[in-house]
Amino acid sequence: MRTNGRILEPLAFAYPLEDQEPAAGFASRLAALNGRSLKDLLRDMSIHQRSLDKGVPSAVRDIATLGRADPGKLLRFTPIPKGGRFFEVADETVVRLAVNRTYFRFCARCAREDMDRYDGPSSSRPWLRLQWTLSHFRSCGRHNVLLTGTNPIRTPFAPFDFSGTLRELIPSLHQIAAAAVPARASPFQAWLQDRLRGVRSQENWLDDLPLYVAAPFCEALGVSSLHEPKVKVAKFIASDWAAAADEGFRIASTGEDSLRTLLGRLNEAQSSTRGFWGPRDTYGYAYGLLQKTVDDPAFAKLRDAVRHFALETMPIEPGTDVLGEPAGDRKIHTVRTAARDSGVHALTIRRLFKRMGVDGAGERSGVMDHRILVTSGEVHRVVSELKDAITAPEVEKLLGVPRLHLKALVAGGHLSALADTGSRRNAKRRFSTEVVEQLRHRLFDGACEVLEPTERQVDVIGARRASSCSIPDLLDMVFTGKLSWKGRLVGRMDYMALLLDADEMTRIVRSRETRTNLTKEETEAFLPGTHDRVVNALIASDYLTLVEEFSPDARRIIPVVSRESAEAFRTRFVSLGELCQKTCMHHKQVRALLRLTGIMPTLLPEMVGAFFYDRQSVERFEADNLDAWAYDKASVRQMIRKQKPEAQRAAPSAVALKKAEPPADATSGPGVS
Repeated sequence: MRTNGRILEPLAFAYPLEDQEPAAGFASRLAALNGRSLKDLLRDMSIHQRSLDKGVPSAVRDIATLGRADPGKLLRFTPIPKGGRFFEVADETVVRLAVNRTYFRFCARCAREDMDRYDGPSSSRPWLRLQWTLSHFRSCGRHNVLLTGTNPIRTPFAPFDFSGTLRELIPSLHQIAAAAVPARASPFQAWLQDRLRGVRSQENWLDDLPLYVAAPFCEALGVSSLHEPKVKVAKFIASDWAAAADEGFRIASTGEDSLRTLLGRLNEAQSSTRGFWGPRDTYGYAYGLLQKTVDDPAFAKLRDAVRHFALETMPIEPGTDVLGEPAGDRKIHTVRTAARDSGVHALTIRRLFKRMGVDGAGERSGVMDHRILVTSGEVHRVVSELKDAITAPEVEKLLGVPRLHLKALVAGGHLSALADTGSRRNAKRRFSTEVVEQLRHRLFDGACEVLEPTERQVDVIGARRASSCSIPDLLDMVFTGKLSWKGRLVGRMDYMALLLDADEMTRIVRSRETRTNLTKEETEAFLPGTHDRVVNALIASDYLTLVEEFSPDARRIIPVVSRESAEAFRTRFVSLGELCQKTCMHHKQVRALLRLTGIMPTLLPEMVGAFFYDRQSVERFEADNLDAWAYDKASVRQMIRKQKPEAQRAAPSAVALKKAEPPADATSGPGVS
């Protein structure tokens, strides 16, 4: 091209083009080296400032010609507008606001190194790095310090003069370098550098996304991870954004599983909050970014990941817009939504959730109703049934069943209750009408229609009275097929229309096996030398086990002593009363003979109401002495008197004991009482 009537030729002085140096910075440096301002150089060379500012290829090639630079390399690292919202640089697309066109950040330590490296005017030696003009870069990867911001003098529609700005800062460059804030090495910025060099990795979840999508999402995700959902990002400083970017990159680069882990943590943080629970208030700044870009298909991968997780883990109302798509059927219920949808009290729903094993569903857990979650698939059927469920009084009326029989039907598992809280106080059982009708059909399954019942064909209440049968046993016979005949009054389908054969019922009840365990009275006979108070004491001391067993005589379940525990006790112990019965001796005589042989009672009356000895020790004593129970009053007294002095000599005197004064932490050993 021609400028002032002359063909554009290289200038006399030029520095080599640096790696990733944009055209505006190269032109400013070229102007300073030749003793001109950027504005004057462009005017002299007939290059429009606006063209250089917008990265017009012809203007960039003219600058390359003036500085003997490779025009392709200069164009590659010069941000060029692409539409109204984006810039293109190094074959990557970034948002318009990511390119700093009115100011730049710089590293004073890099600038000082440039000044030592080059000759020429001082302001021309430092060169502008592309990273200093991109807002995603906030620290110097070479010196690990935060970049310093500048305020260049800039005219509208013209690029800032980099070298002219540095000319004013060079006198204080040493102080700026010393005051630079230290920063950690940034994995996020290292990844950005790779992207600008054209390096991508298949293992990085972000590398199939445009840079204008991946970079802002890393920053936004880091904000959501490190700060509360409603944090005011306008108050952030460079170090806050740098920390957020590295945190977001750490999470997002690993993959979708890592992202879901973060979202799950943010969900948990909502458990103690109040009010409405939605994805924006939970996922914070990152969700806001996805909302703003809901029309951009490039964000689809990120939107889908967050949307699917939110729908799977949050109680989102059907039809709610979630990142551009309406929510379908509910996948998550809370106590509040389940109570609202079913018409059941929230306390009943909490008890239902607790029985299902839901964390925090206890009444005193401290977690509020709208923060207790359960997968909709687990509770949807129950909630649907609860809408049309009926209470126990309504079942009594619908089925015509007496209250005691209804309780037995539920307790026996013949009629399942919905939302049965387990605690009957201030609670109401609810039943599905479908389940009640199924019970009705099972009740009359195989029943013969009867117009005029005989005297022995009676209803369930009459059958129970005739056979002395309990309600649970009667229901067991009806539903398990033990009865060969059932009848139904013609024209009726209520519970009392069921007819049973009283003779058959009586025969079944009386044919049952006899009881195998022991009543308390039988236990007294089984353990010779005991009485009712001793048996009760042995039960209280866990030497005998109390169980429940059906009694054919009483026609009901009664408490009995386990035969196994009674036999184990009799094998281990022998009572003083049993020994007296066996030897026909007075209890004092028996105790004296046992004491002389060193056999002392194992259980005392203070514990169980009687003396009990170790049976094996007594049997060993009887086996070793043919006349073990021969009692001669004179010889026994003589032996007792002989034992007393020996016992006294064996025991230390009171004075000796007082002088000994064992340590305060000494414990009793054998022979010390």
